[in-house]
This record gives sequence, structure tokens and C-alpha cells, in this order.
Amino acid sequence: MRTKTLLLTAVLVAAGVATSMAQAVYSVNIVGYVNVDVPVGFSMIANQLDNKKGNMLGDLITGAATGTTIYKFDGAGFSPSTFIEGLGWSPDASLAPGEGAFIQVLAATKLTFVGEVKTGPQTVAIPAGFSIKSSILPISESLDGVGVGFPAQTGDTVYFFRGGGYQPATFIEGLGFSPEAKPNVGESFFVNKTSAGNWIRDFKVN
Repeated sequence: MRTKTLLLTAVLVAAGVATSMAQAVYSVNIVGYVNVDVPVGFSMIANQLDNKKGNMLGDLITGAATGTTIYKFDGAGFSPSTFIEGLGWSPDASLAPGEGAFIQVLAATKLTFVGEVKTGPQTVAIPAGFSIKSSILPISESLDGVGVGFPAQTGDTVYFFRGGGYQPATFIEGLGFSPEAKPNVGESFFVNKTSAGNWIRDFKVN
């Protein structure tokens, strides 16, 4: 699964001016898009941009081919959502930054996610046991890298689904993940945690 990211145009938006003498207050929004190339069959995807409309599949993925199916994992099993031309996704479901899912396509396709990068402190809760997660930011970096903040403990294992099979990486305190655990932009992964933890990121624009 290959990705291409075009980020990021910093847009300064005036939040408001009380009077002509008051100082303007600004917020910084980083907007852009991520292209994710999806091969035939199954792969694991992530939406890492907030579309500010609930991040529902009906808004995120509008040009899918009939039969395209998204599978979200709830800790016990998978909940499928299938796209049917003229009807949309049934049922519709969310795919927010920090979440992940399997996708099954009958022909190679490209997904384009559009939205804002989430800035400031953001938390992705990771339960004990199995779950599917992704970076909340559209950045490819090692999970045990400096500043990444992934809450790994000895024995925790992540599983990437690549080339039709799982590629596990296990964390050992003092050594990190072996082999390297580095998700691509637009890619999610299984996590098997020994105990629950919070993945906290604090992305700021200088």
C-alpha cells in the first residue's frame, strides 16, 4: 500500500475582532490531502485527516466501486460496511484519525482523504488485548521513535498486514520493537497490548 501526502498549507483564519482597537485572535489550520493506493484484496487503511463532519465513510470515500467493503474491529469481531453504487455505504460508519480498518476491493484503487491535521494534545486510547489503531498524524515514523509517544510495554506486539499476510513486531524494554514497527501514512495496524494505555501526541505549528 503506497501513499502520497500533500500537506500542508497553513491557513491563518481570523477568529474575531471585538472592536477596531482590539487585537485580532488567530487560529492555524493545516489542511491537505492524503492519497492511499489500495491493492486488490485486503489491506489495512487509516484516515489521518479530520474532515470536521464526523469522518463518516459517506463523506470520506465517495467514489468507491460497488462491493468495496470496510471492516472495523470492535475487540470481539468485525463490523462490515459495503459500498453500493447509487446507495452509498451500508451501514455508514466513522473512520476518524487514530482509528483503523480493513478494506477489501475487487480492483486496485486510490483513496483520497481530505481534511485538517489535528493539532494540540490528542489522545488515542488503546485497550488491553487486540485493537486496530493508527497514528493520529499523517506522518510515517517508528512507533518507538523519540517523541512519538506510543505507550509500548515489554510483550506488546503490533501486526502490519502487508503483501497478503501479517508482519508482527514485538516490543522489549530497552531494545524497542523488533523488527522496526513503522506504519506508512494512511496505514493502520493491529495492536495486542498487555495492558491499556494512551497514545498521546501534541503537534504544534510554530
